[in-house]
Amino acid sequence: MAIQAFRAIALLLPALAIQAVAQGQGAIGADECVTTYDANVDYFASKISVDDAALFKVSYHKNYKVVTNVEKNLQYVLTQCGTPVPSAASFPNTTVFVNVPVKNTASMATTSVAFIEMLGRRSTLKVVDTEGLVSSPCVQLGLEKKEIVGLEDTDLVLRAQQLQGADVIFSTFGVEKGSENKTVIVSDVRDPGPLHAPAQNLTANINNNYNCFKSAANAKGAAKPIVAWTQFVAPASYNNNTASWTLSGADYKRILSTDAGATFFNGTDKSSFLSPSEFHAAIKDVDVIIDETMTGANFTSFITNYNFTSADEANYKFLKNKAVFRQDGLVNPGDGRDWFAGAVVMNDAVLQDIVRAVHPEVLPASVHYNWIRNIAKEEPKQVLTSANCTAVDATKPVPDRALVCKDMKAGGNVSAASTKSIAGAFSAVLGLLAVALTL
Repeated sequence: MAIQAFRAIALLLPALAIQAVAQGQGAIGADECVTTYDANVDYFASKISVDDAALFKVSYHKNYKVVTNVEKNLQYVLTQCGTPVPSAASFPNTTVFVNVPVKNTASMATTSVAFIEMLGRRSTLKVVDTEGLVSSPCVQLGLEKKEIVGLEDTDLVLRAQQLQGADVIFSTFGVEKGSENKTVIVSDVRDPGPLHAPAQNLTANINNNYNCFKSAANAKGAAKPIVAWTQFVAPASYNNNTASWTLSGADYKRILSTDAGATFFNGTDKSSFLSPSEFHAAIKDVDVIIDETMTGANFTSFITNYNFTSADEANYKFLKNKAVFRQDGLVNPGDGRDWFAGAVVMNDAVLQDIVRAVHPEVLPASVHYNWIRNIAKEEPKQVLTSANCTAVDATKPVPDRALVCKDMKAGGNVSAASTKSIAGAFSAVLGLLAVALTL
């Protein structure tokens, strides 16, 4: 099982697509709609299990499926276009009906963008909100070329017009119990049709690759470094101009840390401190710090923000051993962090980064970081621009950033085999479309 908790995820408003003609599906035209409806045909012959998802469930019928938002008790009926929509009388009044596949989507969250791209559905993306935070090079390029537009903030009439052109809107809602559940959503996002298998393969590859890194990091019974995820909160009007220092106890960070072969530290009897000396005493035995402070991107700022001095180096292992990290290794030109986008989807690549921070000997010596960079060793941010767009074909999935764990050699150089995308086989399947849903 992959990790069981991660940041807020993009649970997407119902959107989907299926692939063209296939045995047992009946005739499907160029617009991906059924041309001759046959009530005896199962148009969703390939089905997935979402047993691990807590926030939603899916039930299949011959020409439509029903997605249920468990928490809100809302239903979305997704009907294959070219086939009859089931009677509304059979569903609650709040049910939403959508014909699929959709052609135009809007994203209200950068996390949604990452899901859409890994599913090879960027071609449907027409509108994005908070476009200044988008880290995806290809979506940045789409914005520059006006193929994608930024959602209007002040002109509400124009904003409504932009959204009216979208078949569905992707938004951020809630938190699944775990990151694996998020990946299950990725699986369903790519639903029906005979080519659904490669989508499930992508999900399986991410989970299997994650578990491979987990096994490698915990295999030899090595010492487990203590990892603390910390943040400096600067004085401001909202906190009565009082600085504080915090220790995160978030479940996804605990699981990432332990799966990387470390011990997660979230304090003793408290997680927030108003005194730097009290905070220093709390973290005196910590081996690795992951600094989540939103400002101050270098080691000098870290020392200042946390009230350390040069004399403290010998007293704290994370200073002495230069083991201070941040999650801003991948950003856009405006410092929009891919940690809140691509990292949410690529569980295995995130774990690879954490393993690199706590057990670097497990990985090839030349492995590069993605999001988790070592500021104590002056590792720079990697700025993603439109010039970095290599997946020009918007119908192909963006590859995972992780190594292929089973092919890597600990301590060696990164080989061609180990750098191959685990989504590579997925990318080769042309025209594989997606079903994305938010509950």
